[in-house]
Amino acid sequence: MESNQALDLPPGGGTAGNRVSAATPEDLAAFTSLRERHCPAGHFIGEGVRVVRRMLEAGCVAQVLCSEEWVERLPAAGVEVRVAPRESVDRVAGLRIHQRVMALGRIPEPGPVRGSLLVALDGISSAENVGSILRTCAAFGVEGVLVGPGTASPWHRRAVRVSLAAGLRVPVHFPFDLAAVLAVLPAYAAHLYGDLREYTQVDFTQPCCLVFGGEANGPSERVLAACRLAIHIPMAPGWDCLNVAASAAVLLAEARRQRAPPPS
Repeated sequence: MESNQALDLPPGGGTAGNRVSAATPEDLAAFTSLRERHCPAGHFIGEGVRVVRRMLEAGCVAQVLCSEEWVERLPAAGVEVRVAPRESVDRVAGLRIHQRVMALGRIPEPGPVRGSLLVALDGISSAENVGSILRTCAAFGVEGVLVGPGTASPWHRRAVRVSLAAGLRVPVHFPFDLAAVLAVLPAYAAHLYGDLREYTQVDFTQPCCLVFGGEANGPSERVLAACRLAIHIPMAPGWDCLNVAASAAVLLAEARRQRAPPPS
């Protein structure tokens, strides 16, 4: 990596209430690579201005990595800030569109599953789809997300970037047996086959858990069997389905519409 002397940072110095120092190779390693997980257990990586801001507001930041121009722009949060040359941060990020500010955060404890509007994810392997669904959940007031085995973690770096760190707003749970949990909930599966009901005919004002499965086959057979009903979104003639993240947006928008208080 480039010499840290070019940053002209005094060891252990601070600005805006934060503790600022030059990044070491070990600091950079914790943020490296989209594919590999180098960050400590129980932590996640967020990148970009909006994500890092949310992390700082949530008080979950363990360390910030940024280029020099961001040091004075960070809020006074009393956090450890590691500064590296732009070229080093670019290599760590692996993306040209990167904003050269990242944060290592602690994954919050979700607490018990509760709420009248929940979402469950079954076998969704795309981190981008998971992140998009989490962002939609935050936008429409979902109170908890159940992540089943075979689903990409919402704390994966790609998912955090797409969701804008929505997992800090919506509690994320990881049940060992998703079907068993759904069996005791009023769960409705978004699906394409079988005995279906159009989504506008479902009463979303009552407590419910909306279940979304993988792109290819939808929810697994066990998960479907645990649901009370399968619901679908009607398509134009000659077309059969939406992307799972788009489907989640449609169904949750309808749930939000039904749950909105009547105009005064």
